[in-house]
Amino acid sequence: MLPAVSKYTAAIAGIGLIAGVTLVTSPLPSAHASEAVAVGNCFDYKSSGTKDQAASAPAVGCATPHTAQTYWVGTLPENFGVPEKATAASRLKATQTCTKDSINAFVNIVDPKLPTRLQSVSIFPSPAQWDAGQRWVRCDVVFREGKSYKRLSTPMAEFVAATPASQLNFCTSTVPGNRTTSAYPCTNAQKDWIMILEKNLGTTPTKKFPGARTVENQTKRICENAAKPYVTLKKYYPWWAIWPASAGWSRGDRTAQCFVPYSEFVKNTVSQ
Repeated sequence: MLPAVSKYTAAIAGIGLIAGVTLVTSPLPSAHASEAVAVGNCFDYKSSGTKDQAASAPAVGCATPHTAQTYWVGTLPENFGVPEKATAASRLKATQTCTKDSINAFVNIVDPKLPTRLQSVSIFPSPAQWDAGQRWVRCDVVFREGKSYKRLSTPMAEFVAATPASQLNFCTSTVPGNRTTSAYPCTNAQKDWIMILEKNLGTTPTKKFPGARTVENQTKRICENAAKPYVTLKKYYPWWAIWPASAGWSRGDRTAQCFVPYSEFVKNTVSQ
């Protein structure tokens, strides 16, 4: 019987054989936008903070400690309304340019082999900022370290250039649980699981949830195929899949995530 964790917004299942730098171009901010909102600006906010806290955080020099750097800026229409009351589809549509490919272009990752711990954070004006006439929207890139964002003292592209690709890889410190709440470097071949693929299942912001069984089956097929180059394990759980449930989907959580044991990845990968 396949495991499932219903309390999480993403369902999970491990399947065993016995069971189966060019900067991103962007529109200019509106005339009412904060001067701090511009591509390349850095900010210091915590992963545990609120979106309003991130929106209100002042820009800081990228040579000083910071957790995020803006890689895209856009302008919201007047009829968007207070962002905190906007639907998930509206928020996704406003930031649909903010993709993994856009992040990779911003930090000069030319040919990514695996998902990294780089993550996009969409920031909208707080209610107070919206009332003050600010109509910007921005996407920041952060680097996840455990459950936190890593504090850097260089621009993100410089950090990536100075970091071996294998240290950018995304691992969990045990069998993957709920969706990407923890992202660690891959260090323990006996316990770690490495993400080998993250694939968007919702190709458009307005796409409706296809149904739990459909999403589950689609994700399992994706992960089974993705795992083949890395897995020769002949016992339970040679790969692991995470897919979004309806609640997560409505919040914009629309990716299939595939993991294999790090020991298997190392054994079956000639170069990392």
